Formats: sequence, structure tokens, C-alpha cells
Amino acid sequence: MTDVAISPSKRWLYGPLPDLLVGCGLWYALAFVVLAVAGAQIRDVGMFTLMPFLLLAFAAPHYGATLLRVYEQREERQTYAVFTIYSTAILAAVFVVGVHSAAVGSIILTVYLTWSPWHYTGQNYGIAAMFLRRRGVDLGGNAKHFVYTSFMLSYVLVFLAMHSGARADDYIPLVYDPVGYHFLPMGLPYASVTLPAVGLAYVVATVGAGVLLLRRASVRDVAPAGALTLTQALWFSIPLILRHWQVDTGIEPWEDRFGTYYFMWIGIGHSVQYLWITSYYARIRSNWTGQVPYYLKVLLAGAAIWTLPTLIFAPHLLGRLPFDAGLGILAAAIVNLHHFVLDGAIWKLRDGSVARILLRSRDPSEVAAPAPEGRRWIAPAVWGVGAICVAITFGVKWEREIGINRAFAAGDLRRVGRSLDRFAWIGRDSPGLRAFLGKAYAKEGNDALARRNYERSLELHPRAQVWLMLGALHARNEQWVDAADAFESSIAIVPDNEQAHFQLGLARLELGQPEAAREAFERAAAQNPDRGINRTMLERANEAIRAAAEPGASP
Repeated sequence: MTDVAISPSKRWLYGPLPDLLVGCGLWYALAFVVLAVAGAQIRDVGMFTLMPFLLLAFAAPHYGATLLRVYEQREERQTYAVFTIYSTAILAAVFVVGVHSAAVGSIILTVYLTWSPWHYTGQNYGIAAMFLRRRGVDLGGNAKHFVYTSFMLSYVLVFLAMHSGARADDYIPLVYDPVGYHFLPMGLPYASVTLPAVGLAYVVATVGAGVLLLRRASVRDVAPAGALTLTQALWFSIPLILRHWQVDTGIEPWEDRFGTYYFMWIGIGHSVQYLWITSYYARIRSNWTGQVPYYLKVLLAGAAIWTLPTLIFAPHLLGRLPFDAGLGILAAAIVNLHHFVLDGAIWKLRDGSVARILLRSRDPSEVAAPAPEGRRWIAPAVWGVGAICVAITFGVKWEREIGINRAFAAGDLRRVGRSLDRFAWIGRDSPGLRAFLGKAYAKEGNDALARRNYERSLELHPRAQVWLMLGALHARNEQWVDAADAFESSIAIVPDNEQAHFQLGLARLELGQPEAAREAFERAAAQNPDRGINRTMLERANEAIRAAAEPGASP
């Protein structure tokens, strides 16, 4: 595409300060310094609790911005029909299959986790190229290749790490429990060779890009692209290199144990960056009514696309897994893949309408005419659904992060139970919280409510540890048949669980079944031969068998 000449007054979208801080990500660099100095204190005052609300405030609208971009106006829906209709239908079908197939769901999750860092990287590169071209910087020849290669190799480092043993959730702004679905790494070999080689190539490409650009333009003209290169390095390259070589810097944002938490900050940075550029495009391209109405619309749209799939495919409706046990992360994966597909189609600088707006100043004659008015009830219905979804999302986050935690801290277990009962109405009952509540009731000695919550947890999603806790509760009440059944159910899920085999052995002894007890203790001892109690109980089972075989023994 031919470069467009830009006058010096049209070098920025919103102005130097907002463009550098938000568009180029320098706010994250500033936040990084603050978090490096006072990260622990910031977390101690409740930042981790606040983080889900920040993601709702910024991440959800950034998905809504894409939806608004391609679905609000008839012209855009028709222009991108392949993506708005057919690709969307395919992804929806894949999601439905994934809900009912752990294998397909795991593939969806893996594709999402692998693609996500590239989406972030592509956005940083695209904005860097935009700023260079708005300044008339010549990106011909090797300059463009070096700039692109720098960003691309930054992603390749992440790809190699993710598929050769690194934690995938260090590169997404979500915490997920790999229960229903699992990340499926490729198991790439020779990471000790390929990662250093790619890291060196990344450094060479980055330095080369800087040298070539500075030969063609001033530091002032190159500065925004340089800021985005720094942002990319802070988000991905530097943390990855430090983790791979296990370099302990003492800087909290780069510590491995806080990787997921600090990537949430990066997710917020990516989201506000996306809203910064989409709001500028909307201001030029559409019938702009103001920043606040625009934000509210993208918030409603984003909340709807995140919430509706989890409501429709909750276990009591069309799904099989609770939100916490797989449905939530699967919905996140498919929403993100949909976002990636649409985003890849609509934000290409070679697209004439996009380029005309992002590469030069506003021309009032180019504001699109409003789409023909359709049925009057459709828009209010859509925004009404979005408002309900915002209320659900906010309410659940508030109750999960604040209400339930305060109730547990105060010992108000019935308050926790009422919250979970309300969650069940919208398909958000939590097997993990039910198990935790059951354990708390068991500690209080309220075995009836402990059993009720354990059984509800297992009804939602069977887990070996919960079966083990339920079996221990039955054993405490000398309900040995129920205890043995629970321990066997735990073993059916995790066959090499030493504790379950040991407890099953005790239950079988109490039931007068020494041979079954011996088998259970043998398996416990095989799992942990150094634990003396396993050998002791195995011998006791053998003694019971010998005693039962002696003449005159009771049958």
C-alpha cells in the first residue's frame, strides 16, 4: 500500500500523552516500576480481588468493540459476511461439540492459548507500523522486514516455550483449572538449543530494526514504535527469557509464582490499547455520539458474548460441565478465537477504509451514513440482554470475590450456601466451593450439611479428592459400606491415590473383609513403600486372614 503523507499536526490519534501511555503501552512500563517496588503491598490491599472487576471493565468491552465494528452497521455485516456469519457459525458448532467432548474441548483450548500471544503481538506490531507511517517514515526494503521479524520472533519465543514445557497460563490473562480440558503441548524437542537461537535472532532483529529506522527518521519519529517494542519485550520476551534460564531478579512482576497475576495486568493493557484505537475508528467511521455511550455499548456487547454461552450450556440446560470445571475456560477460548478471526479480518492496514482513517486525519465527508432502520425492537432487545449479562457477570464476580470470602472469614457458612444456591439458578454453582463448604461444615461437626455439600459437588463434577472427603465423613460416622463405596469411587478417578487405597483398606477391615483390605493396603504400599503405616496395616490384614482361616474361626 502506498504511504500517505502526514502533516506534523496529524501525527497522533488523541495526542502525545494518551497515545504514548495507552496506544504504545507506556502506562504498563510505569505500572511495572510501581509493581516492582510495591507489588506485595498493592496485592495486600486487595488488588488481586479487584482484578476480575478491572477485566470486566476493560477486557469485556474490547471484545464488544469488535462486535460493534462488524455487526452494528449493515454495510460492515455485508462486507465481512464470511466472518460475521459463516466463520461464526463454524466456531459456534465447534464450541457445541467441545462442550460434550473433552478431546475437542482440549484442542480448542490449545489453539486459543497458542494463538493468544500472537494476537497481542500482532496488535503491537500493527500500531507500531501505523505510527511510523503516520509520520511518513519509509518502511520500504529491509526496515519493514526487521521490524516485523522483531515482533514475530518475540512470539516464536513464547510458542517454543509453551510447546516445550512452560506453563501456558503464564501467557493468558485468565486463571483456569485444567479439570475438564487440558492444554496439549506439542512436546517440541531441543528447547535448550532452539530457544537461545531464537532469542539471539530476536535481539539482532530488534537492534537492526532500530538502526535502520534511525537512519531514515529522527528519534522523535521512531519513538512510538520504540515504545511498542519495549512494551512487547516487557509483556513477553524478557519475562520468558528470565523464566527459561531461571534468573532470579528479585523483581516481583518477573517472578514465576506471580506469572498469571501479572499477565492479567498485561491483558488489561492490551484491552485498553484496543479500545483506544477502536474508539478512534468509531469516532471517524460511524455516527459518533460520544465516548461514554460508545463505552456502554461495547461493554454490553462484550458482556453478552461472554455470558450467554455459559448460561445456555450450563449443566442443567445444554451442557455437561460446570463453569468452574471447564465450561468457563471453553467459553473464553471460543470467544477469543471468534475475536481473533474477526480482528484479523478487519484491522488490516491494506484495507482501504481502515488505512484512510488510521493513516491520516479525519475527513468529515467520509463519515458513513447510518444504516437503514430495521425493526425498532431489535436494538433495545440486544442492549437489554447485554445489560442483564453485565448485571449477572458483575453480581457473580462480586459474590465470588467479596461476598463469599467475607462470609467464610466470618464463619457464616449458611450465607455461603445461600450464595451457591443462587448461583445454581444461572448455572454457576461451583463444585470447588461446594467441596470447601462441605469441609468447613465437617470441621464444625455438622455432618448432615457437610454430606449435602460434598454430594452436590460430586453431582456437579466428580473429583477424586471430594469422594475421599465424603468417604472420610462416612467413616467418621461408622457408615462403612458408604465409606468403602466413596473410596472406590475416588480410586476409579485416580487409580494411584495412596490415601484412597489406605482408607479403603481400613473400611474393608471394619466390614470384615480382610482379603479386600489386604489388596487395598498392598496398592497403598506400592504407591508409597517408605510409609510405615502402609506395611503395618498390610500385616494386620494378613493376620486377619490367617485368623479367619484357623479352625473354629467365625465365618
